[in-house]
Amino acid sequence: LNHLDPDSGTSTELFEKLESEGFFILASSNELAIEEILPVYYTRQQVEQTFDIGKNYTGLLPVRIQSEDRLRGHLLITFIASMIVKRIQLELLNHENKRTKKLNPISLFQNLGYQRCSVFEDKIIIHEADSKANQGYKLFKIKVPEELNLGSR
Repeated sequence: LNHLDPDSGTSTELFEKLESEGFFILASSNELAIEEILPVYYTRQQVEQTFDIGKNYTGLLPVRIQSEDRLRGHLLITFIASMIVKRIQLELLNHENKRTKKLNPISLFQNLGYQRCSVFEDKIIIHEADSKANQGYKLFKIKVPEELNLGSR
């Protein structure tokens, strides 16, 4: 807000600047330095987005757990899964390829889930992935082998 400093001009000029640029007001019961306000606000927003991912994509709720240890384990695994989904989401958004931007973490997981293979006694042959799965492999630098040798059993 330095460019809207009331000491920089008359109140009429300030009002005109505010009228064209708009207002952004945050109220808090905590005392914060001016330079800390927006970083704290955006951190809160990131935490809310993480919980949204946890609730909607990684199975945070409903929780039907009988012990505190299992609840803590469930929350830890859900939080880790949420961080992975968030990381994938950011990578998909930041990638330069416009075709990749059509993917979101859920569609990427679905397409990776369609990856097929043929299992034999001594090896597994991996089938060609579809184009969206290949986009995910390429983006995350995953090299899919053509086959896996199981050795003799």
